[in-house]
Amino acid sequence: MRQMHFLAASWVFLPAPRGVGKTMSAVIEPTPRTSGETYFFRDRGQSDLLRLRLLPELIGRRRAAKTLRLWSAGCASGEEAYSLAILVDMLLPERDGWDIFILGSDINANALAKARRGRYGQWSFRITPPELQQRYFRSSGDEWELDERIRRMVSFRAGDLVSEPCPGGELRDMDLILCRNVFIYFGTDAVRAVADKLAAALSEGGYLMTGHTELMGHRVRNLQSRLFVEGVVYRRLAPLVPLPAGHRPPARVAPPPAVAQRAPGVPPPAAASAEDLLATARELADRGEYAGAEQACRRALSVAPLAPGPHFLLAQLAQLGGDFERAGKLLDQTLYLDPGCVAACLELAALCERTDKLPRARALRRAALDIVRALPGDATVEPYETTAAEMAQWLAQWSTAPAAPQSAPSPSRAS
Repeated sequence: MRQMHFLAASWVFLPAPRGVGKTMSAVIEPTPRTSGETYFFRDRGQSDLLRLRLLPELIGRRRAAKTLRLWSAGCASGEEAYSLAILVDMLLPERDGWDIFILGSDINANALAKARRGRYGQWSFRITPPELQQRYFRSSGDEWELDERIRRMVSFRAGDLVSEPCPGGELRDMDLILCRNVFIYFGTDAVRAVADKLAAALSEGGYLMTGHTELMGHRVRNLQSRLFVEGVVYRRLAPLVPLPAGHRPPARVAPPPAVAQRAPGVPPPAAASAEDLLATARELADRGEYAGAEQACRRALSVAPLAPGPHFLLAQLAQLGGDFERAGKLLDQTLYLDPGCVAACLELAALCERTDKLPRARALRRAALDIVRALPGDATVEPYETTAAEMAQWLAQWSTAPAAPQSAPSPSRAS
């Protein structure tokens, strides 16, 4: 199965989007340390990634020990933490004997009080599929009350990501940490310090998910980047084993350089194929060498101008660089060349949702659903690690999701 692999480095340095680096570095502390804007299943692309890739992987990895530890850092009024609990319930409905710990933390005491109540107005469900809302919530006047069974799955606590020591106490051995739309409020030094803390709070192989491009231009210690269709997440490295005192690596003697010679009558090697160049581009992107990856994609397109794969990878690279307009055009080109590309449909849908192009986003998700439904139920949908039947069930719920209003309601009507 084609997928991008891990970046083998103890530091990840992501180049800042054009025109952003100086602005991000110029943020001066003190800055706000909480984000009040949230709703259930915020960012459908990342919800797809959690439901279809990350949580199934973590549950499978922890099945023998029957433990799972998840943390929504900067959870505001709790919608993100409860979204995690709902996804876990969908993936693991029978969890007798499991020790599942889901934590939501925030610096805002009023937001945490609302989170503990588990009651929300309709504005919190502005992109939630009605089926999920009716399954997990009960209408109560002008509000919706969360199922008590799900509410008990989540604990909340006050905490300041900047000043609080971490790891320690509950903040340790996490399998997954969500910290989205939080780093944008920090200056460069605070971003690095908080990212280091979160990395230390992860278990080996655990994941950190941030908002799109939030860590661009920042060095993130002890994490590997992993590029999925829906974006980049960061995976905790194994701890380094210190070498004994006085240890010196054995000296290496460099072999003499080999001189390549071609026997008489043997033709020169064939030029690299578009497939080989695309594979090289993926390897470069996986190592964080995005400029080299883009160059390899362009070489692939010079060999095969109508190949959809390089267009799709270029779209991913454009998003990593913050050029969402170019990413959208490249995804359109990918679908023109390969109308059956589920990944391009869903990625373009997520991009449209982030730019309030909601009718097209719904049309793209319906198109993806139609493609998946046409496949045999046990077929694996590339590049996702899930069957067509399972993916169709997930996408069918989102095909009926409401259109999000273009602006927030007035304070008197907001939940």
